[in-house]
Amino acid sequence: MALKALILNTTLRRSPSRSQTQGLIDKAVPLYEKEGIETEVIRVIDHDIEQEYWDDYDDWNAGEKARREDEWPWLLEKIREADILVIATPITLNMCTSAAHVILEKLNLMDELNGDTKQFPLYNKVAGLLMCGNEDGAHHVAGTVLNNLGRLGYSVPPNAAAYWLGPAGTGPGYIEGKGDRHFHTNKLIRFMVANTSHLARMLHETPYTTDLEACAQAAREESDDVFAIRVNVNTPAIRYKRFQKLGEVKVEESQLG
Repeated sequence: MALKALILNTTLRRSPSRSQTQGLIDKAVPLYEKEGIETEVIRVIDHDIEQEYWDDYDDWNAGEKARREDEWPWLLEKIREADILVIATPITLNMCTSAAHVILEKLNLMDELNGDTKQFPLYNKVAGLLMCGNEDGAHHVAGTVLNNLGRLGYSVPPNAAAYWLGPAGTGPGYIEGKGDRHFHTNKLIRFMVANTSHLARMLHETPYTTDLEACAQAAREESDDVFAIRVNVNTPAIRYKRFQKLGEVKVEESQLG
């Protein structure tokens, strides 16, 4: 069975508007195909992904505010099925876009340990990053996005981020600026595709075996400040409750902060 790469274009321009970021994606897709990786591209802004958290799905659904159905469960399933996740984002205000940030916030709820592997659901999956913008900010965005994906369980290989930056101030974008002919950008895209593909194949053959539950228990036994959070996710990123254990006292917490 072929491995799969999912590329999320987090431009803030809805289809059919032209996306400069899509230009970098169009470079990456045929390279993944050469690696034997099936690739799917989704423009996030074209889909209805609500931003808000809720404390308990049953309470919310039973209340006066009937929850509006959105497409996050559909997108989450796509993410879970993919062996490689590539976030493709314009750089705005030295940051990733709000659409990219929403994806990271929603994935932050994926902290329920798998009952069989005792690992987070996104373990043994690989992350990459494409960025497009003017002036600077690529290293800052890469540090933030890839670090958070790694914290969620993704494996990040060397040279997992590729970017194109235009001139300072207002100037031509990737398409008008002929970014597809830019040596450094083309080199980095090839690095990213080759390394994410290689690591995905490695993890498919030899996955991580780390038992996070056993690690946490060992840490509790050698620690004085026992503070553990157990998250119960019946349907990933749709329903959850948090519990705290402070010594022998259990406190149910409904606020996420």
